[in-house]
Amino acid sequence: MPVDAMRAFVLADGPTYVAALEPAERTVLLDVVDGVVELLGGRAGRAGRGVAEPRAGQLEDPVADPLEDPLEDPLEDPLRALRLGAGPVSTPTDPALLRLLPDAAADRWLAAELRRLTESDLRGTKLNHLARLRAAIEDARPDLAVVPRDAPAVAAALTDLRLVLASRLGVQSDADADAVYDLAAQDGPAATQPEATARFLAAVYTVLTELQESLVGLLVDALPPVRDTGSV
Repeated sequence: MPVDAMRAFVLADGPTYVAALEPAERTVLLDVVDGVVELLGGRAGRAGRGVAEPRAGQLEDPVADPLEDPLEDPLEDPLRALRLGAGPVSTPTDPALLRLLPDAAADRWLAAELRRLTESDLRGTKLNHLARLRAAIEDARPDLAVVPRDAPAVAAALTDLRLVLASRLGVQSDADADAVYDLAAQDGPAATQPEATARFLAAVYTVLTELQESLVGLLVDALPPVRDTGSV
């Protein structure tokens, strides 16, 4: 994936946020989305739509995606949302997953207890965001179009994709990020297969950065101006 293959999001008529997307880039982004969905415990692909399945080491109850069963009435069982696991949930061992689901407290026991209370909902929210992004990428013919209503969810999903790639690339600081951008811009054939893989991931990370930052910038521009109420 060439670094300059995609443009940033721009505001088009509708209004709609639009970014150019080539078929090969579409395939790569779908693969990245599916990889993060699986990392969060969901079923990758169009059929899964980001719905989580129980796996070893995860919460006992699957994470529900509101998009998966629109006919289900959430008021039919008002206690469903209060059903929690029987015990604390441990911290993920995968560094990338830990970036998506960080500890909410320094104390190990408290962090595990907070995961029991909140992690299922957080996974569900992230899978929902990824499902919206995936649907937009699938519909890209050729442009990736996002309506304002879905833009915050898509921007959040792009952020999560960047977090996972940043973990895989060892990005911990601005200097690390600059090194990744330099790697993505390198010309000529890679000397080794690991170098080729690193260049590819760096290029994808660079593109995701451009997409995420440009979409967030448009969302900020769309915010109403802050009214000056004067001094008290």
